Amino acid sequence: MQLPEDVIESFASLDSARLTRMDERARVEQLEARQALLDYVEALWQDVRRSGEKPDVGDKYHALALFREMTRSMTAVAFDAVYNRQTP
Repeated sequence: MQLPEDVIESFASLDSARLTRMDERARVEQLEARQALLDYVEALWQDVRRSGEKPDVGDKYHALALFREMTRSMTAVAFDAVYNRQTP
């Protein structure tokens, strides 16, 4: 289950613009918060898999799959904002 690529890209663009207006400390805080959320979502994903289910197949775990994909994207955007930021 995937979000349409244009939805992820559109949100990532808005997110990136907001992060670039934040100071360095706030960007680091965003990355830490997003990483904690991603870790939690990934743990949920693994819980489902360990129970014998396939969260990436069918509609039963559609919400989890979509949220996982979006959380991964948001974490990647924050990582880029922290570590790949061009210094003026």
